[in-house]
Amino acid sequence: MKGHKYITAEMFITGTDTAVGKTLVTAALAQSLKERGLDVGVMKPVETGVVKGRPSDADRLKRAAHVLDSLELVRPYAFRLPIAPLDAARTERRTIKLHTIMRAYRELQAQHDLLLVEGVGGVHVPITPRADVLDLIETMKVPVLVVGRSGLGGVNHALLTLNALRERKVTILALVLNRTTPAKAAMAQRQERSTASLLREAAGVPVIGPLPYLSGLDARFERAVEKLAARSEMKKLTKLVLASARGSR
Repeated sequence: MKGHKYITAEMFITGTDTAVGKTLVTAALAQSLKERGLDVGVMKPVETGVVKGRPSDADRLKRAAHVLDSLELVRPYAFRLPIAPLDAARTERRTIKLHTIMRAYRELQAQHDLLLVEGVGGVHVPITPRADVLDLIETMKVPVLVVGRSGLGGVNHALLTLNALRERKVTILALVLNRTTPAKAAMAQRQERSTASLLREAAGVPVIGPLPYLSGLDARFERAVEKLAARSEMKKLTKLVLASARGSR
């Protein structure tokens, strides 16, 4: 149950693309907020590529936040194929319903001081024939944290995502740049510096990172979360989230 007298808020974590590090950032943020004494809930409304016997994103988020909420509540929809949710659901002859997601969302919202909701893919990934991730964000009426790539191509993807959110008048808390590959070559490092510099000029929101590249995440995810939660970039992000949550009371 809620027990923190200062915070009652929600945050949606979306990405500029798939596999940009949303789950890692969400898990590290959950752990960092837990260390501040908050009761943090987590949610992954839709997850694809779920294979029995392998850790899923929702499982990892639950462990990071140390929550006892049921997996069915944290993740109302799970599909086997690693494809867009709409097509994954069709393949299994199932239908994703926004009101089912929102019912679980409101239940989790009532149980925790702060709820972190991780999206699937980018903002225009279709969930139903008429609704995409951006529609879900708009329905939830929550501020958004955007996770993007720090390397080549990161500028275009980030600005497209930020502009799409602004068109719907969604509050954007920050842009987090993440290293999805090791930037060892001199040119890759130059590209990364350029991406970060240009986005700090053009994003119009705080730009955090780039976060370090962490290899072997599948085998060492929990250790990677601990390391990331302890970094200065994540501490800065935690302060932004707390300030936003207090300001929304």
